[in-house]
Amino acid sequence: MDITLSEDIDAEYLEDVSDILTNREFLALNCFRHHYATTRLMHSMNVSYISWLMAKKLGCDAKAAARAGLLHDFFLYDPRQGRPSREMQAFCHPKVAAANSEDTFDITEKEKEAILSHMFPLGPLPKTQEAWIISGADKLCACVEVFHIGIALSRNGRVVVSAA
Repeated sequence: MDITLSEDIDAEYLEDVSDILTNREFLALNCFRHHYATTRLMHSMNVSYISWLMAKKLGCDAKAAARAGLLHDFFLYDPRQGRPSREMQAFCHPKVAAANSEDTFDITEKEKEAILSHMFPLGPLPKTQEAWIISGADKLCACVEVFHIGIALSRNGRVVVSAA
């Protein structure tokens, strides 16, 4: 699977997340539908880019926000086909995403905490500004995706994912 990014995506953002966006296992998120009309990969990219922009604007750790935003839904199963535990998906998937992220990438404690708390109020209370940003960006993206509205990187062909 290959990913093509338009030239108008900020180079600083791409530098912060390049190791994730070139990882084959992570790119497999493109195989899973998410919020009806998008893929889990595109949803994660939207959450990441919006989180990065917000964190920069607010003077927070933009790199941590971008990386945790990308990895917040890094689970490689279809919840309609079953989950790795008996917990509801809202409680289960942040733990799986955090574990997958730790196993696959060099993530910080701040990034892990943001991944684990992104489902607030269904999960733990976010403890950092970046975690709050990711939780909010996730909800914003989910809402617009359900209504088939292009947002952030899903607009105007800014990201194209194709089979290798």
